Amino acid sequence: MQIKDVVTYVGRAFVGKPVTGFRGPYEEVASRISQGFTAVYVKIITDDGLTGWGEAIAREAPSATASIINELFKPMLIGKDPLDTEVLWEELFTAMRIRGHHAGYYVEALSGVDLALWDLKGKILSKPVHKLLGGTFRGEVRAYASSVVFMSPEDTVKEIEKLLEQGFRYIKVKIGRGYDIDKSVIKAIRDSLGNEVEIMVDANTAYNVATAIKVGRMLEKYDVVWFEEPVPPDNLEGYTRVAKALDIPIAGAETLFTKYQWLEFMSREAIDIAMPDIARVGGITELLRIRALADSFGIPMTFHVGLSGAGCRAATLQFIAATPTNTLFTPAYEYYYVEKNPLAYEITKEPVENFRGDYVTIPGKPGLGVEIDEEKLRKYTT
Repeated sequence: MQIKDVVTYVGRAFVGKPVTGFRGPYEEVASRISQGFTAVYVKIITDDGLTGWGEAIAREAPSATASIINELFKPMLIGKDPLDTEVLWEELFTAMRIRGHHAGYYVEALSGVDLALWDLKGKILSKPVHKLLGGTFRGEVRAYASSVVFMSPEDTVKEIEKLLEQGFRYIKVKIGRGYDIDKSVIKAIRDSLGNEVEIMVDANTAYNVATAIKVGRMLEKYDVVWFEEPVPPDNLEGYTRVAKALDIPIAGAETLFTKYQWLEFMSREAIDIAMPDIARVGGITELLRIRALADSFGIPMTFHVGLSGAGCRAATLQFIAATPTNTLFTPAYEYYYVEKNPLAYEITKEPVENFRGDYVTIPGKPGLGVEIDEEKLRKYTT
């Protein structure tokens, strides 16, 4: 069996408004270019007619990601054995490494290809991917609602009450507007709802070190589960200072790429909870290596999904199923409830996420467990 063709779909689903909770300069960027959801879907076809689907995270300029796949990766993949996931990953990664392409759009494109290859491998072997990764630690995973974006304290409480009624107990709240407003929001949640809700917070790199530490100490008083991305990812020293100054677990970082970046953060004790994105770090092949690092350093893992589509979500669920529980921490699933992404919910033959209360069932079909409806996907492609 050989790879016969590689096809990319640049997906864009416009909703007419920014769908992010970021602040600062990105808020202006979002108002101009981020009016919905984007993703690059990758379809790999064998000479036997089997197909595998993957998704590359592509938050902005998705055509750039597709071009990398079409112009660089596709010629290297044609004629190769699709079961050689490790070999193909190394060939694609090292092809441009000498020219400085070892992160960014290049690795995001590689992630989409790798996920498609694993989907194809599962279909060839008639096994769900989590079985190929070593087996099933769990058949379902608890989901947390992500994320309550910037509102007044009163409206934040009302929003969380709605989520509690839907069955969610773990809820992530966006912070990053300044110490005073952040405190007023978290205080209002605890004063109104007590311990009925478990709170996680995400600053999306909004703070400098001093402010992050001040905010973190406030969060500790309100028993917040984790403090996500307190400072920018290029400030490794800052991450380390924040993590060592606080008792609250520091979670990060969806912005990191391969094992080399993760090794730096882990060895410097910059994070307490690792939160990689399977559609960014290099796919399943590289995430296995990152997971081994996390295990070596005793760092629990959960996974970023955010605004992503069906391919990322399905792959994340497969990986969670095969990921051991840390002594004090079970991996969780990020359920983005704020705005339904058509690239996640309207292009599949069956839903990727099936809920039982606030638990999501792990797909059990061969491959990633997701069936893309190509006709529906084309409605969102450019």
